[in-house]
Amino acid sequence: MVQWLFNALIAGFSFAFVLGVLVFIHELGHYSVARFFGVAVERFSVGFGKPILRYKARSGTEWVLSRFPLGGYVKFLGDAGAASNPDTEELAKIKAEMDSKHGKDVWKSVLHFKPLHQRALVAFAGPMANFILAAMIFMGLAWGFGTNHQAAKIGEVTPGGPAALAGFMADDTILSINGKQVLDVNKVIQIITLNSGEKLLVQVQRGNEIVDLTVTPERRVKKDGIGGRMSGGMIDVSIGGAVVRKNYNFLQAAGYGVGNVGTTLANTGKYIGRIFQGKEDGKALGGPVKILAITGKVGVMSANVEGSLGDKFRAYAINLLSIAAVLSVGLGFANLMPIPVLDGGHLMYYGYEAVMRRPLSARAQEIGFRIGFAVLISLFLVLTLNDIGYVSSLFNKTG
Repeated sequence: MVQWLFNALIAGFSFAFVLGVLVFIHELGHYSVARFFGVAVERFSVGFGKPILRYKARSGTEWVLSRFPLGGYVKFLGDAGAASNPDTEELAKIKAEMDSKHGKDVWKSVLHFKPLHQRALVAFAGPMANFILAAMIFMGLAWGFGTNHQAAKIGEVTPGGPAALAGFMADDTILSINGKQVLDVNKVIQIITLNSGEKLLVQVQRGNEIVDLTVTPERRVKKDGIGGRMSGGMIDVSIGGAVVRKNYNFLQAAGYGVGNVGTTLANTGKYIGRIFQGKEDGKALGGPVKILAITGKVGVMSANVEGSLGDKFRAYAINLLSIAAVLSVGLGFANLMPIPVLDGGHLMYYGYEAVMRRPLSARAQEIGFRIGFAVLISLFLVLTLNDIGYVSSLFNKTG
């Protein structure tokens, strides 16, 4: 009973910490750029619902921690509704209201009256903050702890499997896939997982020879790193060789951090593209419940590793920060989707304004908002179903 309670506390804290940090940094991106351009901010909230803690700053901004920590928002002075960029008539109303309520010239600190490029930068700043956070985490971990790279050496080859049919042999070492050098096991597995049904041109070292092979991964259900089920490409081999530890100086770590963000974005984009092509079922996508399951289980597994208290804390910190970095990239990517009410939707409206030299009508924006909201609700339901299936697979001891 005591162990179960301890694990529950670790899981709950891990989820709240990771999600809270990601939401805070995202909203801080919007807030910081807005304030840089002289935009007045009425409220900065982490979470929704009734406030638990609040603080009123000298700038006039109310900083709030709310009851339901599943998101957050920054409320700018003069925000009138869902439309990200009011039309000419609505702008006139907002200006008049500002003059009567707050005094002359206060309207100049309202986001809607700022130049188009400034409004677009404020919208883009949230996702960008998530990408920067992820790069800094990857960089910090590499600089502080180094990385372990395992050579992509073929162990066993399952007879009759895709690799065997392609001519792979035990002790082959993978050098490149589709012309790109991939010497690390994790990168090889990522490529194979994301390319089921696609031909891969693989170059291997076999003794003193360089051999070119072509293999097509088959899509299967398998276990991920924490025991949940996922679908992805497999070629039916065991891969793993000698582990090489690599240390980084500051500049090398910075390059590693930025490169990891780029790789994560590319993999995410590829997976989304394959969903639209009908090559993936989308079940790898998840929502808050899946994030809770992953952060919670990683936290519990890390806290229960063998070793001293210092060893446990080190494992907990490294693993949780690694998960946070990947999730931060995902949050930034998701918010750039061109759906009204998301940052990407705002940027889409601003793009229209840049081309047409006028904002989209308030009526059209309102219709877009309603469609976007319906899309988000539908997406939330789909992700919740995915989450339920994933969480149940964590407790399924078969397969």
